[in-house]
Parts: sequence; structure tokens; C-alpha cells
Amino acid sequence: RYFLAANWKLGIKDVENADALVDAINRAFAKRLVELQDLELCVCPPHVLMQRVRARLHPVLHVGAQNVFESTGPLQDGTGVTTPDILKAVGCSWVILGHSDRRNVFGESDRLLADKAAACLSAGIGVNLTVGETRAQRDAGSAIATVVSQLQAVAERVPANSWSKFVVAYEPVWAVGEGATPCSPEETERVLSALRSWLQVHAPGSSACRLVYTGSINEGNADSYARLGSVDGFVVGRAGLDADSLMTVTRTFCRRKRNGTVGTTTS
Repeated sequence: RYFLAANWKLGIKDVENADALVDAINRAFAKRLVELQDLELCVCPPHVLMQRVRARLHPVLHVGAQNVFESTGPLQDGTGVTTPDILKAVGCSWVILGHSDRRNVFGESDRLLADKAAACLSAGIGVNLTVGETRAQRDAGSAIATVVSQLQAVAERVPANSWSKFVVAYEPVWAVGEGATPCSPEETERVLSALRSWLQVHAPGSSACRLVYTGSINEGNADSYARLGSVDGFVVGRAGLDADSLMTVTRTFCRRKRNGTVGTTTS
């Protein structure tokens, strides 16, 4: 199945708006469950809203966490820690790891992310690993080397039978945000193809891994990326904060995959 996640970040700041968004998502997707049966959809709210969202969200849809906090370090039972086991206990089935906010602002290292990924997979939680290069890394000609290195550090800790619960999201950091120049579909295909090629050689069982794109996906550009053979889904940001926008992106993706893609098919 294809994969699409909506990362709310902190775009929803109170329970009333969270409830309203979940209700709208439920109404939109309940009408089209058959149409979207080839897609695994995951909603990733802020931690404090996860259990509330899980209780209210349609049972066929998944809830994911935006991170798991320092669950493998010396403070495994310390203040502010969130472990994979406690996430699973409140209904979480996926976790986002390695987002550029966490890597580049909070300084999370590849080694820490590998530890977190291994712990999550061991607990039965799927991992959505984000990889991506900064503008400086791209200008230096090291875009492919950077994302492959980020993937390799974590892939070495993924058991061969766990790749179906592992998603790699390419986030070109330099192309995200207002005023940024989007990463072209052609360049997205080049990077994802390089990641797939690395996995095929170095990661037994990784044919079950899904590669997705995350870079300001919206209703207007979703089809341009969905048509790529290497794209198995999206992680959306702002588009995931509006049920109609999320539905449009999701239906666009599924429709394009049914009608055919270009490039190297990986699903």
C-alpha cells in the first residue's frame, strides 16, 4: 500500500480545532474508503492530542507521533521522556524521525535517530524517517551523499523483516518554506532513485520500504510528484490541516497511481 502522512506540527493549538479537523477528515474519508483502499493514511498531531485524536479518528486511519523523545539515552525514565511503549499504549502506530526541525534546530544526530528507530520497530511502531540536504550541502554537490549517509546510519539497525514498517521521506530542506524554490519533480525522482538503488544493494528485505516525498505538497502540485515512479506517497504539512485539501491531495495521488506513473516503479 502507498503511504500518506499529515504532519500537523503545532498547526492545531487547541482541542476544539483538533476535534473539528478530525471530524472533517472522518466525513471526507468515510465516503471514499473503497477508492482509497490502496493508501495507508496517518495523522500526526502534537503529542498531547494523540490519545484524543486516536479515540475520535476513523479506525481505518492511523495516528502517528511527531517524535519520540530521548527514549534510548541515559534518561530513559527521566523527566520529559516519551518512549515507544507509551506511544503504542495510546494508539500510536507510526512515528516521524529525523525531520529537519529535529536535525538542524535541535541537533539530533544520525546515531540518536538510529537508536530511536530500532527502539520503535522493536516496540511494533512504524518509522517514517526523514532525510534531506541543506542549501549548503546541495551547493557543495553533496546532496546524494548526504541523504544516503542519513539513510545508511538508520538502515543498518532495521531488521530484514521490518522494512514494511519503514518509510523514507525525502525533504529537500532548501526547498521548504515560504519563498523557497521548490524541488523539481525531476530532481525528486533522481534523489529517490538514488536512495532506492542504495537500499537494493545494501539492505536485504528493503523492497518493502516505501519512499515518499515531503516538500510543500499541496493541491496544485500533488499530481506532478505523484506521477513519479519512485514516489510511494507524501508527507504533507499545511495541506494536512484542512480536510478538503488533504482529501484533494490524497485523491490526486491515488488517481495518478491508478492511471500510471513515469520513471522507475518501486511499489
